[in-house]
Amino acid sequence: MKLENTMVIVADLGELKVYGVKKSEAVVSNEMKESYALEAVNNIAYIDAHKKISEVVSDSAGNFAGSTAEDHNREIERKKRSLKDVANDIDLIVENEKPKQLFLAFPKESLSKLQDTLSQNTKSLLTKTIASNLVKTDKNRVLSHFK
Repeated sequence: MKLENTMVIVADLGELKVYGVKKSEAVVSNEMKESYALEAVNNIAYIDAHKKISEVVSDSAGNFAGSTAEDHNREIERKKRSLKDVANDIDLIVENEKPKQLFLAFPKESLSKLQDTLSQNTKSLLTKTIASNLVKTDKNRVLSHFK
């Protein structure tokens, strides 16, 4: 698998990690061997996504205000906004870094929504997607999930 100029993005609604693939060559037992490792390019934390709805919305006295239905609607809107933020950041990173191909891992419950939100340019570079949250996975193990 050719991985030159490949970008790997692992994200969820709270964090986005961007890696570039670095190729190494070494002679092993008189044979040239290639190996690939990830190099951190960017890491973005979405602070608002980590907050509880009660920390985001309060009345003028600082007390939590709203009904359960309103809370649910606010939570849905917050998730939509977070998803859009992640998609916009991925689009900007792809535009700036100009990879030839893109690997993406995102939680299963939101992957298709994220893909729908990405720009056509970013979608055209998506070579592999994984419906999994790999944000907390050690970077030395991330690439193995895409093989």
